[in-house]
Amino acid sequence: MLKNLFQERRRSHAVKRLGVLDTLPEPAFDRFVNQAALAFDAPIALLSLIHSDDQWFKATIGLALTCIPRDSGFCGFALDQGGVLECCDPETDARFAQLGVVTGDPFIRYYIGAPLRMLNGVDVGALCVLDTVKRSPSSADQRAYLLGLARQASMALEARGDLWREGAAA
Repeated sequence: MLKNLFQERRRSHAVKRLGVLDTLPEPAFDRFVNQAALAFDAPIALLSLIHSDDQWFKATIGLALTCIPRDSGFCGFALDQGGVLECCDPETDARFAQLGVVTGDPFIRYYIGAPLRMLNGVDVGALCVLDTVKRSPSSADQRAYLLGLARQASMALEARGDLWREGAAA
């Protein structure tokens, strides 16, 4: 329990240091969700950040969201894992079966997400792809591509955070 509290404090601090919460969409981040959706031929892709009890979206394609409660989404489960989290049938997965996005509109039937890991090792969110139809498991190449995109998005977030902090200090 103490480890989880410490981990969540580090995550919250790392997200705040990025300076992206409650900011407008930016093309630099939109490209990651566009590329992820194209790679999986999927209608929905999100770049989400987890902060306290919220899942906040810096970039989206296919859904017009800015923020949802953390426990209403998939991406919190993708944190602090070594690789991608994939669920080919959320209706039968105990972690996801009761989520509103599974039981109701948009009726998500597939999820894959890669953690957004900062240089200090803290996962701040996920780059994910969702679909409204069940799918077979992704290929090793698709998983590797999503992980690579997530790493690039993480570096872009860190660079943006550095610029934001420099501007705030000036």
